[in-house]
Amino acid sequence: MFSGVFDVLHQRSIAAARLALRAPADGRGAAAERRLPLPPPLAADATAAVAQGDFRLPLGLVEAQFHRRSDALWVTFDNLGSVGAYDPPQPWLQARAAKAGVSILGLIASRKDWYRNADTPRLIGALRDAGLFAGFRRITFIGASMGGFAALVHAPLVPGAEALAFSPQSTLAKKRARFDKRYRYAQKTWDWDSPDFLDAAEAMAGGLRATVVFDPFVPEDHAHLRRMAGPGLTEIRVPHLGHRAIRNLKGLGLLDPLIEDVAAGRFDPAAFARAFRDARRADLSWRRAAFAEAERRGHAGLLPGAIAALRAREGDSPFLRRASRRLAERAAAAPGQGGEIRVTAGDPQPPFAGLILDLPGALVVPERDHDEKLASGVLQADGQWCALSEAWIRAAKSTPAPRLSPGEPVTDLPGTHLFAGHFRGHFGHFLVESTARLWALPHLPVRPDSILYLPYRGDARAIERAIEGHQEFFRLMGIDMPVRTHAGALRVERLFVPELGFGWKERYAGSPAYRAVFRERLSAAVPAEGGERLYISRARLNAQRGGILGETVIEENLARAGFEIFHPERHPLATQIARYKAARQIVGLDGSAFHLAAYVLAPEAQVTMILRRSKANVADYDLQFRSFAGVTPRVIDAIRRDWVAEEATRVDFRSVGEVDFVRLFDRLAALGHLPPGFVPDLPEAAAIAEMLAEFGERRGQPMRALKPGERHLDEDP
Repeated sequence: MFSGVFDVLHQRSIAAARLALRAPADGRGAAAERRLPLPPPLAADATAAVAQGDFRLPLGLVEAQFHRRSDALWVTFDNLGSVGAYDPPQPWLQARAAKAGVSILGLIASRKDWYRNADTPRLIGALRDAGLFAGFRRITFIGASMGGFAALVHAPLVPGAEALAFSPQSTLAKKRARFDKRYRYAQKTWDWDSPDFLDAAEAMAGGLRATVVFDPFVPEDHAHLRRMAGPGLTEIRVPHLGHRAIRNLKGLGLLDPLIEDVAAGRFDPAAFARAFRDARRADLSWRRAAFAEAERRGHAGLLPGAIAALRAREGDSPFLRRASRRLAERAAAAPGQGGEIRVTAGDPQPPFAGLILDLPGALVVPERDHDEKLASGVLQADGQWCALSEAWIRAAKSTPAPRLSPGEPVTDLPGTHLFAGHFRGHFGHFLVESTARLWALPHLPVRPDSILYLPYRGDARAIERAIEGHQEFFRLMGIDMPVRTHAGALRVERLFVPELGFGWKERYAGSPAYRAVFRERLSAAVPAEGGERLYISRARLNAQRGGILGETVIEENLARAGFEIFHPERHPLATQIARYKAARQIVGLDGSAFHLAAYVLAPEAQVTMILRRSKANVADYDLQFRSFAGVTPRVIDAIRRDWVAEEATRVDFRSVGEVDFVRLFDRLAALGHLPPGFVPDLPEAAAIAEMLAEFGERRGQPMRALKPGERHLDEDP
């Protein structure tokens, strides 16, 4: 029975238990390296190389080495561990290709630059044009990690070629793969801006057929895989082998047949799955590592069986005695599943109670087309609605209880996970709605395996991309576990469901636990940097995001008054936090930036918020600033009229405010933001009209003034 446990556990240190694998990833020890063929003769150019048979052809930063053995060809790329590992240089996988009797073209790197150089595609293209690839029955580009990336992006250079990649990165371009922080040196050192051969996702979208071997429990590798999803992709999942899956497959005796079968087009997924399962279960070090991971994850119900199974195989040992003792101590101290946790620090008052539910076998259900609109949340194991999972989409819209339809598929999710509610991509909604349950993380009895979000509107693909876009926030919060979503219903082995610690209306105060976690972590993550006077501008946002007419008038005048003009969307999140921490006077239009500033603002700071529409959620900002920072924001309402899209009947986030600049600057002076005698440079009425016309052109639609009696956004229908 225990053998099934290991199928759902994440194995951390299999490579550490196999010291013998420290030889080059291609090799079989020193003796095998001595049997490798000598490097072939140099060729003068690609045409001469193809004419002479086996050859070496260097070109700048890369060298091609070719050995013909059959009508099947492996084109291999170095990984970080194989660069410079052979003397004289040899292609990666040379020994395996010789054993399998297949031809090999090795692209040998001279530096660990991820093949982000012009020489690699030039060399492959020259050999292609000279006819090297003609006549081969099958051509497979192969690599691991760095080499896997290179294999995927360069395979399209050869018509008909396929790719086999182990734990590859789709790209390291920061704007495309913000979720991957593992290769900072490579990201900073090499060119990730030039568009050619930049992204394996583009190669897949172009029709490449590729097989990718990866551990789905390595969050970065899984995220790269999702970026490459398409009809030409074949996934080979090797759960719990880590990023160095290729080395661990070698240790299990499965690597050679996997490479040979995939490259020959005869790979049998079912046969491989059986062999993989049998090989890892028979490996004692894998079992011990899996047990350690199960213990770390808090699978208390599985651990006694795991200890018994290990003892049956290896007898008693100090390892098992220590594990049994830790299990007994943990059982005595930890709360049981199916109960609740109360966090009472700070004396939470309604609507907060500091409550976290610990639910076994709960169902996490997203919005689906056949259910009531917005219906989503958590059902307990018996099918009853977990009311604590209810959320609000804006202040007046709550999420009804979902109902499963007969026969609706449910996916089992093993392990322990934190329910975090809906994920919203818009930054303001993300802060207000999607961070509201994260306060529970430091109060859980065990570290969860992941943070589990519902996809807003049920669109899991869009939310996966949105999660990637918010990775910096999670990093600054010290959250290093996977953040995931799922399109269908999930039955979760163990689920923690915290109450909302932040949100609309009275929840803008934040619970004591929420405020403590977020202020402490965000403030500690980034030192203050910047001037004391800051104007937060919306002037460069897309016209569809709304604003006021002539915000540049405010920018120009406040710049003369000594303010830094700051456009948050142009800066990383860490820079935004640094500026808000340093500022002692903050002025700006109401918007998401003020919600973030409240987390880190100094208590002595002054905040002045200029309304961009005649009715705004001023009370929400006021409650948040007072509760989080002890600061009461001053509000300037200088709106003359609201301009809306022609078909709109109310003020909304896209509306545009026309302000009375004289009144606005009089208030700024009265509040101490302008030096004595300051005379603002203000536009004439004709200039205001031109601003409105220009704004309408940017929006692509005419604007009209909101009429008296028409509804505003925060008014009931």
